[in-house]
This record gives sequence, structure tokens and C-alpha cells, in this order.
Amino acid sequence: MTIRKAVIAAAGLGTRMYPITKTIDKAMLPLGRRPAIDYTIRECARAGVDQIAIVVREGSTQVQHYYGCDSDLRALLATRGWEQKAAALDEIASVPELTFIEQSLEQGYGTAIPVQLAREFVGEDSFFYISSDDLLSDEPGSSTLASLAQTAGDGYGIVGQPMVVEDHSRYGVLSIQEVDSSLYLRGIAEKEAPSPDSRGALVNISRYVFPPTFFDTLAMVGTDPGSGEIYLTDGLSAVLNASPDAVRVQPSLGIYFDLGSVDGLVSAINHFSSIEDLSDDSSILSVV
Repeated sequence: MTIRKAVIAAAGLGTRMYPITKTIDKAMLPLGRRPAIDYTIRECARAGVDQIAIVVREGSTQVQHYYGCDSDLRALLATRGWEQKAAALDEIASVPELTFIEQSLEQGYGTAIPVQLAREFVGEDSFFYISSDDLLSDEPGSSTLASLAQTAGDGYGIVGQPMVVEDHSRYGVLSIQEVDSSLYLRGIAEKEAPSPDSRGALVNISRYVFPPTFFDTLAMVGTDPGSGEIYLTDGLSAVLNASPDAVRVQPSLGIYFDLGSVDGLVSAINHFSSIEDLSDDSSILSVV
């Protein structure tokens, strides 16, 4: 199964990265010569996606400007005879069709909100949902998202990332059961202290396949009484309560970077700068 639509959540305030994210949206932080979100967009493209909705903070225009046409800049490059530099702008435009959805903080907060806002965009199609905080670099020739689509079929799917036990307390650890060589999600333990039994477990890196019926489930999920947020994982729990075998798990095929932390950002900068040839205008489409 090929999934043609994706929703990328990019409306976070980036408070853990202050003060730089007071001026630059976290999704636009540079990794080499490109913003972080560009790697996620191209990851989607390699999986067969041709329409992407990016949920941005209300009033922010940085992502839109990056992917928009700048006719004045093109005219300037042409008058200077810098056609090769202009070619880089053409490469920027070689992404799937982009739709931008604004998220207001007054609309509520939580990981489920971007999904709910994308209901009209999704329509009756299954779709990928990805958080721009979570970056995945697949090995050349592989695609975790494409594999996830095949694993999920016309149902639900989630990517599980191998992680050292010491880091489990920072993420949601997947409870998984193998049935007839397929992996099924049984639950997600959010940021619990690691235990000897969790060695070899997979963690949630916010890469999902959802069928359109998930919107009805999310509509019935209430806000968390402690945080006042609406959590995506509560929606998944409701799905599992109704159908224990509804969500299949696809192990990650790539290297994970947590862009919500300074250490993760530095690691991502080093990784993507090393695999992208910074000396010319070569494309990264086939190398990450």
C-alpha cells in the first residue's frame, strides 16, 4: 500500500531550545544548508507521498517563505549571471504539494491537536503523521515510512525505534507482542524508569499511519486532567481497547535524532553535514 498524504506537526514553541527559537522556528533550525523540516518532507517524498499538510504556529511564515517562490531573488540571481545558484531554488521546489494549516494556542494544546486540524486535508484517506521534533535518517535505498505503510495496510501503524535502556525514561516505550511473525502494539508506557525487562524494547518516535476513522476516535478523547492537553496516545489507547490487534508495529530502519534537545540537534547537524556535500549544489534526495 502506498500512502499519498502526510501531516507534519511543526507548531511547537520550542521552549527547550530558547533563546534561539524565540527568533527561528524549531522546524527551521539549520542542519547543514537546509532546515530540519526539509529532511522530514523529503523522507515523506521517498515513501511515495505527494501531498503534505504542515501544521504551523499561527502567525508564523518561516516555513511558507522557505518553500515559496521568491521572484525578486530569482531576478537578482539572473542579472548577476548566477544560474547555478538559482538551481538550488529549483531543488527547494522539488517537494510534494504543500498545504499549511495554522494552529492557534487558543485552540487547545497537545499532540492530538495537529491531527484534528488536518481532518479536512486528509478527507477519506489514510495518512502518515509525523512530529517535526523527531528526525529519522534512513539508510540509502531504504524507507521506514514506506515499510510502515506496507505493515499498516489499511489500518493503524507505528514506528518503533531501538534505544539504549538508559534513554527509555525520555520516551514512550512500546509494549509489543509478536503474533505469526507480525508485531502488534499492546500499549505505550510514557517516560517510565527503565527496567531490566525493557532491554531491547522499541520507543515511540512519532511516526504513525492513521486511517481516516481515527478522527472519530480522537473526537471522543478528553483532555488530560493533569496537563489540560489532548494526547494522541490516548486516542491510540482507545483504539486498542476497541480492537487489541488494530495497531501494527514497524521497527525503524534508520538513525533517530531528537530535535527537542540541544544534544539531539548537535548530533543531527553533525550527521547531515557529513552526508551532504556542502561544497556544491548537489541534491540530498538520494543520500538520506
